[in-house]
Amino acid sequence: MTESTYRLRVLNGLAQALESKSYRDITLADITAAARVSRRTFYEQFLTKDDCLLALAEHTSQLIMTSVLKAYTPTQSWLERVRAVTQAYLMFIESKPQLIRALYIELASLGEQGVAMRRKVAEQFAVFLQGQVWFYVEQGEDLQPLSLPMSMALVAGINELILYELSDGNAKTLLSLAPVAEQLIHRVVCG
Repeated sequence: MTESTYRLRVLNGLAQALESKSYRDITLADITAAARVSRRTFYEQFLTKDDCLLALAEHTSQLIMTSVLKAYTPTQSWLERVRAVTQAYLMFIESKPQLIRALYIELASLGEQGVAMRRKVAEQFAVFLQGQVWFYVEQGEDLQPLSLPMSMALVAGINELILYELSDGNAKTLLSLAPVAEQLIHRVVCG
């Protein structure tokens, strides 16, 4: 197996462990058992459990972005694209509620590194949203271009709504947030 295959197995092992235990209670043995790798293999990929969690957050955000990118077509109207992207985002999170909840909460426990990773992930989605708005502005749509801070505020607001639902045990109803998220985006972008 390649190094990247082992790395992915370890990340998936941590994700699997997070389905049934809190991050604080997960041991290296839990991760390696779920990943079916040795401790040595774990340490060849990551220095610490925290490094593995940070990498899992980044990997998960890439998976979400891939899902979002597959959800729309270039010919969609602005409204159709916002709906498609919002639903793809929420559907992915709805499919992995324990993992996403753990990433939202546990990253914060890692201090500056965790905050930096949360910011990096949020900024990725904020830049994506900015790009989507700009695409339609260039097509002649009457939309307000987004600054990065405004785009970050939109992403943060939507993510807080998601976290509230996940914290209340309402993971199966995340798609019900789609109209609220869409309306929030439209109110900011459509002036």
